[in-house]
Amino acid sequence: MVKSFSRLGLLKNKFQEETQSFWQIIKEPSNKYIEIEIPYYDYLRGNVLISDMKRVMDDCPSIDLAKLIYLLYLQFLYQVRKGVTTVKNKKQGFDLNTLGYKLISLRNDCVAPKLVEKVRVEDFNQITPTTWVLEEREEEVEKPTRGKPKYAYLTIRMKTEEIYRGEILLNDLNHINEEVNFGVEELMAILYIDFINKIKQEGNDEKVMKSIIASYEYFKYA
Repeated sequence: MVKSFSRLGLLKNKFQEETQSFWQIIKEPSNKYIEIEIPYYDYLRGNVLISDMKRVMDDCPSIDLAKLIYLLYLQFLYQVRKGVTTVKNKKQGFDLNTLGYKLISLRNDCVAPKLVEKVRVEDFNQITPTTWVLEEREEEVEKPTRGKPKYAYLTIRMKTEEIYRGEILLNDLNHINEEVNFGVEELMAILYIDFINKIKQEGNDEKVMKSIIASYEYFKYA
């Protein structure tokens, strides 16, 4: 059975539907909407980056956070299509197995680590039919945190074919590595969080801003 690799389940639907008529194909929308979830602070940080771009760059296009995240996704698919990835400004070839492990690693980095603490646990253990012994051991338990993490939710308008390409890629990766068990929405969140983490570390760089503008103009008309 084919899994769903987005909430729209485009790939899964392809297997379930019968052959479409000409008029069904014509009526199929060329764009669809998906919703992604990102940490609230990363949402705020991204909006600050875009605000700074508009203030600093005279040629900044009309871009918002949803378009930026879509752009990162399109860049990712473009690199996969070409069979290369960029590491430290150097292009390197990669296979799907390597890509799968890279995405899993990024996903683990994006998920906030759980806080744990060691507690002493006492157990009564029976050593003979009539003898019990009290023994102590240490056990790690999740430490309670104050309040729940806050998230922002963004609705992004995308070309249907680009969502479908992402589902096909994730399905291929899942066949190679079952740990790649997330959808297009989470993939886009991972790509954005990885990008914004680099911005947090390095700050708003004019070179990065120019690169975003150039990429936006390219993919806008590609």
